[in-house]
Amino acid sequence: MTTRTKAVLVAAMLAPLAAAQIKAGPIYRAEFTIRDSGDPGAKAPRKYTLTLAEHVKSTFKVGNRVPMATGTAGGATQYTYVDVGVNIDCVVGEQEGRVGMHADVDLSTAVASDKSPNPTISQIRLNVDTGLTPGKPVVVASFDDPMTSRKFDVEVSITKL
Repeated sequence: MTTRTKAVLVAAMLAPLAAAQIKAGPIYRAEFTIRDSGDPGAKAPRKYTLTLAEHVKSTFKVGNRVPMATGTAGGATQYTYVDVGVNIDCVVGEQEGRVGMHADVDLSTAVASDKSPNPTISQIRLNVDTGLTPGKPVVVASFDDPMTSRKFDVEVSITKL
């Protein structure tokens, strides 16, 4: 297959996706700021930004995939991989001058276990449905980590592009 043929095939496969994005409606930028407000000496807040088409789910993942042994088959160990780090799924849509947002936010870490070959997964999971005023940052969640004495705030700012 020639390079030109490959390019034409790739363009043909991507054309429906490009059309779907054009028809999706307005584009927004959502900035998630996660800060550890329980520790005055904590490092600067972490910021995660997504560019979203209206009514189209966007996913942001940063972190690692951690192997978890799930059993054996034919003498070989079988694994399932768990995403740890920051995972954000987000959908937005305009509602009477405000922007409705649904976001699933998952903050997780893997901690080595003394009792098992598999690590322990420490996880904080948020499911947020809210309305936002474009350009105005809002704290959408504030919580105490049950495993530590830390307190977290999740702030979101939405901008129409």
